[in-house]
Amino acid sequence: MQTFKNNIIVNGTFLAFIDAERCTVMAHFYEEITKALNFPDYFQPNFDALDECMNDLSWIEEKEVRLLIFNYDDLLYEEKYNLDVINNIFANAMSELEDQGKHFSVLTQVS
Repeated sequence: MQTFKNNIIVNGTFLAFIDAERCTVMAHFYEEITKALNFPDYFQPNFDALDECMNDLSWIEEKEVRLLIFNYDDLLYEEKYNLDVINNIFANAMSELEDQGKHFSVLTQVS
């Protein structure tokens, strides 16, 4: 598979990339999403901090933010019980950010 940077800006859209093959446990997911979305230094790897940062993203200037997750079927493979929580955080962020004038979406690719 081609290796991507953690994120790029294309035509005014912030594209963040995560390869779920590297995110089979929460600790690795936190590392990857931190790099992909340029989370601030104060981010701590826990659900509350993830929810807070996902609902903010003020450090990203672009109004369009897309998170692309490759190999989605591997995401949290060893800790599947956390996947619903992560998806709920994503869904909440979509709604919260829309209210702030920012469009956030998650696109997935399965292997």
